[in-house]
Amino acid sequence: MGQQLPNLIIAGVHKAGTTSVFTYLSLHPQVCGSSIKEIGYFMPLRYGLPLPDASVYAAYWNHCKPQAKYRLEASPSYLYGGSVIAAALEELLGREVRILILLRNPAERLFSFYERKKVNAYLPQDMTFRRFAELSLQRCGQEPKGLREEDTESLLRRGISEGFYADYLPPWLERYGNRLRLLFFEDLRNDTPAFMQELCQWLELDFSVYRPEDFVIENQTTAVRSGWLHRSLLAVNKKFESFWRKNVALKRTLRRWYKQVNTVEGKRERLREEDRQWLEEIYRPYNARLVALLQQHGISRWPEWLTRSAYEPTAS
Repeated sequence: MGQQLPNLIIAGVHKAGTTSVFTYLSLHPQVCGSSIKEIGYFMPLRYGLPLPDASVYAAYWNHCKPQAKYRLEASPSYLYGGSVIAAALEELLGREVRILILLRNPAERLFSFYERKKVNAYLPQDMTFRRFAELSLQRCGQEPKGLREEDTESLLRRGISEGFYADYLPPWLERYGNRLRLLFFEDLRNDTPAFMQELCQWLELDFSVYRPEDFVIENQTTAVRSGWLHRSLLAVNKKFESFWRKNVALKRTLRRWYKQVNTVEGKRERLREEDRQWLEEIYRPYNARLVALLQQHGISRWPEWLTRSAYEPTAS
């Protein structure tokens, strides 16, 4: 039997619902998710490094039954590798591979990115969101320092620029055409069953296999009582991720217990309106280019934030 490589890739973006969509699709009997979600197999190419042997990649689907229609991976950083990763992915996986890319209001995505990294202790606890965004803006155009780095400097270099979607999408849209599905976090959040039903229709999967309780929000950031406990459980989750991926119901039960023990209600940071407006002005020209790009490729549905950012007059 040949290697079982993926034929369905969630290629972007961070904090736009990729973990939830990966989990929901993996629950479908015709979809086999990789043993860990974010493999990042193609990411070395972004830094001029060679790829591991394809057998290393294929091993993440050793548990899959041959009759599975899709073998799924989700590595949201692939989008930012541009034409290099887009081409390498098709070269290895073939022209039958399908691509999913989820986008989110870039101002809200940036805040969620900051909040998650701060809760996980990758950012200084005294760093405010505005300071994070200002420092990130100063570093626009600078590449992250290296592969899979989570230090403060790499996060600052990634922060704001990862919301410049129009800079990264063209090679993916041009190469994959109707094999690529552009999705929006806002649709997922507003009506998850309808979102998944439409996605299943595109993938030619039977939506009726799902139950309402399948659509639980995944990877949601919360304020925590004990940072030590949170970091300890993050380490456990990472170490045993392949087990949790096979036992989603158990993980969800334990997560409910954890939230009761270590979540502080009403203590989460909020995106201030003045910060939102400041960021929307920064992202406005990129969003305008994104609208033009989507129209060029025959995509006519997008959320309100994109229309508003692209067409409202710039504030003086």
